[in-house]
Amino acid sequence: MRNNLDYGIIGNCRTAALVSKKGSIDWLCLPDFDSPSIFARLLDDERGGSFHFEVSDDYVVTQNYHGHTNILLTRFESPEHGFIVFDYMPRYRTEELRYYMPPEIHRYIRVIKGRPEVRVVYDPQINYAREATCHEVVGK
Repeated sequence: MRNNLDYGIIGNCRTAALVSKKGSIDWLCLPDFDSPSIFARLLDDERGGSFHFEVSDDYVVTQNYHGHTNILLTRFESPEHGFIVFDYMPRYRTEELRYYMPPEIHRYIRVIKGRPEVRVVYDPQINYAREATCHEVVGK
């Protein structure tokens, strides 16, 4: 179990995810708060699963929320390169004036300088890593 519990949170009133100061989603249950975990690195570093970024050690990483929103910004900057990760979980108001809260995480990466080299690691471990996880890439 992790000793440092300094996390940002994103959510949509249906579920929520915990995002570390290094931009790693270390806790997420989908589709609801009380569903089994998808990412549980918070509980088990080796088997819990996460959705994170690997960069060289010369990057400084900072995190804050965008204005008065629940959009979490994680900024990776080195002397030559930089990018920002925008994380949020959508919540829409429908024409019937109801809220639609899809069980989705949106991660948008925007380059702010140079040509950063980053490895994206998507490692879901279903149901607290008790079930096999299958991946399928569709499209490009």
